Amino acid sequence: MSHGGIDIPVIETERLILRGFAERDFAVIKSIYADPEAMRFLGGVMNEYDAWRRMAAMAGSWQLRGFGIFCVEGKAEGECVGYCGPMRPHGWPDNEIGYTFAPAHHGKGYATEAAAASLAFAYERLGWDTAISLIDPDNHASQGVARKLGAVRERTGAQVTDFTADIWRHLTPAQFLARRGAA
Repeated sequence: MSHGGIDIPVIETERLILRGFAERDFAVIKSIYADPEAMRFLGGVMNEYDAWRRMAAMAGSWQLRGFGIFCVEGKAEGECVGYCGPMRPHGWPDNEIGYTFAPAHHGKGYATEAAAASLAFAYERLGWDTAISLIDPDNHASQGVARKLGAVRERTGAQVTDFTADIWRHLTPAQFLARRGAA
């Protein structure tokens, strides 16, 4: 899919489409950033302007780094349900697979499905040899997603730019892809 001259791949899973952001996705992104439950572990709620800037930064990563966060569209919903993908903002300790979903879509397995597709993309298409997920120590749901993907907590209380988080190290490409192929 081409967005402003940038070719962003489209990845389909059983229930999801991972694609570039479009302006129509902002209503959902804005609602995620305004929701205290969704933002509990991500620095707190944001106003509309800051939510727009965050979405634009996720989209802009594709231009600057050649990879970035995908908008995750639920096939059943026909709209954005959250976001997920490979990322490495300035100052990050390593390549990360990040994920955030609207609270209405928590508990559906979307985060695990999208993160697995994103990790496979990072290993197979981007050539990453490692990946992490930065997770708040109290975010048990996100830790569960990481565990389902085979990640282990490598370090607690790591200082990352203006926050601290636990570093969860994902399986190596060979381990992850072999495990995924066996599933």
